Amino acid sequence: MKPTLPGLFLLLACVCGFPTGLYAQQESGITKTASYNSISEAFAGGQVKAMLRYSGQYRDSNLHLLQDSSTPDISDVKVQQYSAIGGFIGFETASWFHLSVGATVYGAAPLGNNPGNRKGLGGLYEADGGQDAYAALGEMFIKYQNNGHLVKVGRQEMPSYRMVSLSNIRFSPLTHSGAVYENRTIENLGINLGYITKMKERNATRFIDMATGARLKASSSGKTLIRGGFNSDDYDDSGYIGDEKEMIMLGATYQHGSYRFEGWNYFINDFLNSVYLTASYDINPGDGDLHWSLAAQYTNQQDVGSSIGGDIDTWHWGIGISGYTGGLSFFANYNELSYNEKSYDGGTLFVRWGTPQMFNSFQVQDSELAGTKSVGVGVQYDFGRNGLIPGVVMRWRYGSYDLPDKLSFTDARQDRREATFDLRYSFRQTSGFGIFTEMKGLSLQFRLALNNYRTDYDFEAYREIHGYDFQSVNSDFYDARLYLDYVF
Repeated sequence: MKPTLPGLFLLLACVCGFPTGLYAQQESGITKTASYNSISEAFAGGQVKAMLRYSGQYRDSNLHLLQDSSTPDISDVKVQQYSAIGGFIGFETASWFHLSVGATVYGAAPLGNNPGNRKGLGGLYEADGGQDAYAALGEMFIKYQNNGHLVKVGRQEMPSYRMVSLSNIRFSPLTHSGAVYENRTIENLGINLGYITKMKERNATRFIDMATGARLKASSSGKTLIRGGFNSDDYDDSGYIGDEKEMIMLGATYQHGSYRFEGWNYFINDFLNSVYLTASYDINPGDGDLHWSLAAQYTNQQDVGSSIGGDIDTWHWGIGISGYTGGLSFFANYNELSYNEKSYDGGTLFVRWGTPQMFNSFQVQDSELAGTKSVGVGVQYDFGRNGLIPGVVMRWRYGSYDLPDKLSFTDARQDRREATFDLRYSFRQTSGFGIFTEMKGLSLQFRLALNNYRTDYDFEAYREIHGYDFQSVNSDFYDARLYLDYVF
């Protein structure tokens, strides 16, 4: 379905006549809603959520390691850009005998200059740079909740399951299809179960299975990605085309005092099992308002069953420290990924079901690449905290990414340095929010990222040794993005 731009405006603007509320009250991670005795009352007491967004991006580069194609139809002009308007509108009924239903439509349409011969970041569609307007029914669910229990079945946003999450960095978030169960009846303990059959990628119109969503490919630009045995009939030039695969998810969170622990397991039949662990400890010195927090994380991924992705054996770990005082917050992190040429793409992690969980996954999200060792630091200041500039938050981050780059390495890549600057302004809220905080009303966010790549790499020598080119960035580039959001 391809709506016209005026039609999309009308769709989003019509929410103004309904009672609105982006999120209902939250307690222990499970939403509390009023209960009604009739279906008509449940619909009349329902909630509308809606957002209208303008977003534009400009990047002075014609290649990006993960998101661009190396096919000849890429323009020689060093520009990737898009400019568009879109958002979402959704409705969920109030509770009727602890049951509610809901649906959300997401969409966007070009607005301004959108070159049609670009790939990757150059269009509304991430996969091929397409510029057509789109609309997608990303949510359509039925939900049961009562006394600390929640069951939700159907298409839905899954914002808080770590490696399965929204990853909302363009116009539309990732949404998933399946069933989830949450239990918050035990003090300090949260239990999460999920059976996830499909996912819809961010600016996409259709749902795909979880193996396809992982962006499995047998090879890329002549390089063999799959290591070990696999069935070649499961692949064509576009990637995985075999039997659809589902994910079973199990998660537990425990918080007591200053300690928080989380453990998550994601199992996709005949593909892989992924374990993610994280823990944090909050430190309060007891005098003044300086607070510290220590955090650690660990990921392990292994192939299972018939191993449609070949041999997978990789891991990742990270440690971090952060602090907060007044309106100032700051952090320093270290991440390391394994390098294993016997594993898929040298040990690259599969993270495409949600937001990458590595501490140092900043603007150019390739910190999951095999063998990456990264250091990240950052600082954020809430200028409205002490009444300096109400409604303004600024953040600066710097990341150094050391990738395996010896000529003898099959999975060599270029080292990278990145600095990002974010400015967020809320027209309604004076302080107490961050860069990505959900809040009603009008807000503006500007981001500028500067990326410096190692450009003296001997690409010719690498080609002679391995017989193919790896996709490379031959010069430094900057990436500028603008988001203007109005949440009803």
